[in-house]
Amino acid sequence: MTGATAPVPDDEVLFAEAGAPWWPLLIGPVVGGGGLLLDRLAPGGATPWAWIAIGVLLLLPIALIVRTRRRLLGVRLTPATLTQGDEAVGTASIVGARPADGSGRYGIRPLGGHPSVPRHLGVVVVTLDDGSRRAAWARDADGLHAALSRVLAERTAAPVEGA
Repeated sequence: MTGATAPVPDDEVLFAEAGAPWWPLLIGPVVGGGGLLLDRLAPGGATPWAWIAIGVLLLLPIALIVRTRRRLLGVRLTPATLTQGDEAVGTASIVGARPADGSGRYGIRPLGGHPSVPRHLGVVVVTLDDGSRRAAWARDADGLHAALSRVLAERTAAPVEGA
């Protein structure tokens, strides 16, 4: 096969964004450890159990927030599926993708089950095979648009089986 591109496995990730980083989980242990160290320097001794409790009490809600944001704001594109938050759309049903012209954030139902496009995220307008337009979103909207365009271009360039 000269000049042909190798087929892309369906599980290869072409574009991905986590909804949130994991580093905020360090806030609770750092505050607890720092407070314990400062308390050790103070006259009268330390109260280690209080600082451990403070560290845990800060860790738990932050862990819940990070886990929820990673689930609801995560973006993943494979050759077979575009997943945004809790919603997955097969790339076979996507017939077009274009960057938003400024009006893409309003009036188009977003993917991912959100009522509107989450703040601080860029929009890519996706046209589905039923004629509807949906707003795909990502921090790197240009990267998502480029990856979707590659998927669409490879699909149209692929020869039809049985022809």
